[in-house]
Amino acid sequence: MIETLWQQHATALLAVWAALAALWLWGMPREQVRWLDRVYPLLPLAVAAVAASGELAPAFLAVVMQLGLWLWVWLTVVWVISLLKRDASIMDIAYGVLLLGVPWWLFLHLGGQPQASSWLLLGMASIGFGRYSLYILWRNLPHGEDPRYARWRQRSGARWWWWSYFQIFLLQGVVMWVWALPLVFGMSAAGPIGFWHIAGALVWLVGFVFEAGSDYQLTRFKRQRTDRSQLLNTGLWALTRHPNYFGQTCMWWGYGVFALAHPWGWLSVLPVVYITWFMNKGSATSLMERHMTKTKPGYAEYCATVPAFFPRLWGRAHPTKDTP
Repeated sequence: MIETLWQQHATALLAVWAALAALWLWGMPREQVRWLDRVYPLLPLAVAAVAASGELAPAFLAVVMQLGLWLWVWLTVVWVISLLKRDASIMDIAYGVLLLGVPWWLFLHLGGQPQASSWLLLGMASIGFGRYSLYILWRNLPHGEDPRYARWRQRSGARWWWWSYFQIFLLQGVVMWVWALPLVFGMSAAGPIGFWHIAGALVWLVGFVFEAGSDYQLTRFKRQRTDRSQLLNTGLWALTRHPNYFGQTCMWWGYGVFALAHPWGWLSVLPVVYITWFMNKGSATSLMERHMTKTKPGYAEYCATVPAFFPRLWGRAHPTKDTP
């Protein structure tokens, strides 16, 4: 359906996106807006222009654009559900589910005879994104709207119902679309398992151990703690303050290395570098750091002894106590 929709109505769809991009840019605050925030609405139009020129891999870019359309459709559905539920934080659940759906959509959309490398990539992505989806579903479903979204709802006032479509749903849709490029390359170069496939799987495995292991340790810690102000600083959390973010980044590097089997797979380095920046400096770590500093009394001491993102595996200073 997505392929037919794109083939028959590409011009109309791009016109609709251009109108949405104009509204998105108009609705942005006039101050404290990063240049990158203004790039997100325009990026699909730029890629569409390159695809329309026919100068650079038009068939491949058509797949990329159709993947973007697939994400757009489903995120619009999730946005409508969020309006009915008055809970924009369902995007956190949709994020994992849609990432899980991306490799399956590519696997089915690209067609052809399934190859060993396709099955390996599909298995890696299914395990990684599937575990993440179930964890986020278990963590978020029993609770109400996440405080972050509740604050944004309060600040935006009456315009929140439409502004949330851009600030939360389309924004994360564009981000996921860019991040998925290594998966597109990996699925497009199906064949026997080779060096880059094995190397990518090993890098991915390191990331999976960090992400899944740190989530397990955090869940166990929350069950055993006697005070919400207590701080987890043992296990993987003694190597880095954000082992889950590092693990997720490492898994994306695994997909990027896997994509090097494609002749143009080196382009995957660009989104993977962006993911690394986003997780380390761009948004994820910085937002969590500000929250933890306000809620955890011993967090400053923890920061002084444990690196923020990249693990320090030797010469590491240990925190003086487990629960400040």
